[in-house]
Amino acid sequence: MIRRIVVNVRPDGTVSAETQGITGVDCLEYIEMLEKLLLAKTVESHYTSDFHQTEESDYHSQTAQGIEGV
Repeated sequence: MIRRIVVNVRPDGTVSAETQGITGVDCLEYIEMLEKLLLAKTVESHYTSDFHQTEESDYHSQTAQGIEGV
């Protein structure tokens, strides 16, 4: 899947962004990059289905390999 960040700038100057195709905690690095580029701070954040899908897949993979502490 293609990794992308969809950024919307509203008329009042507020900015919203959504990562697409970026799985797990990797999305947080992109949001941090946007904050630096825009000289902005995140005030609200929600995980997408991509984040949760990966977390579950990673857990099953690690469990099958016998890795403890997950």
